[in-house]
Amino acid sequence: MDKSKNVLVIAGSSQIGLEAVKLMLDGGYRVYVTSRSVIDFEHDNLFKYHLNICSNDSFQALKDKLKDVEFCAILNNAGIVVASPVEFLSEDELKRQLDVNLFGLLKVIKHFSNQLTKDGKIINISSMASYGVYPFLSPYCLSKRAADILLRAFSNETGIRYVSIRPGAIRTKFWTDSIEQNKDNFKNFIGKYEDIGNYMLENAKDNALNALEPKKVGQAIYKSLKAKNPKCVVNVGLDAHICAFASKFLSENLLNKIIRIALKVKSR
Repeated sequence: MDKSKNVLVIAGSSQIGLEAVKLMLDGGYRVYVTSRSVIDFEHDNLFKYHLNICSNDSFQALKDKLKDVEFCAILNNAGIVVASPVEFLSEDELKRQLDVNLFGLLKVIKHFSNQLTKDGKIINISSMASYGVYPFLSPYCLSKRAADILLRAFSNETGIRYVSIRPGAIRTKFWTDSIEQNKDNFKNFIGKYEDIGNYMLENAKDNALNALEPKKVGQAIYKSLKAKNPKCVVNVGLDAHICAFASKFLSENLLNKIIRIALKVKSR
């Protein structure tokens, strides 16, 4: 078995995950994909496993099944979003956010990084939110930024290559799922944040229908997988590139002012 063609995909049942998986299979890779929901297609080189990203026991059970497999790459695609004004954000909701987006990545590293080949890499699906410019999505922003920092530190400690894929708004059911998962948190917007809450809700619904197609992210993942020396950070979509530019070249004071004007946030 050519171990340079084995890829472990965490949370591969999402639309972005499936786009990447299909490209890998077409490219001759053997894909070991995990998910909580059913992946309803078959392929000779597709091996499917259940995984709960928040459970160490679930990770250990998976590791026991795959202990003899070496991987040329690990793709971590797990992620959720928590939305709330900071002053009404509950600790439990912040912990729920970090449990998936940050501690989930840590579990991936701890359980499977030692099964990477010499030139193996970890590809993590981050977000333009990692640039930290979105108020009312602070749990999501900080989880993505923290995950990027964790992955970069791990790479510098071990020499294992990493890629942070940072998409902008992508047309997937992630948006409708996020609305459902945050229905209690939307109560935090009632009152002085109500207009912004309604705007965010309508924007999420619009992104579910009209944002960039997930295939673009799948292609970026596959390109990074194939590259011998991939970029550490890959922005996908015009909005992601704008966020990267703004966070790098605009002063924090100016950027904050632009954000507040755009969202019509009033000072107290």
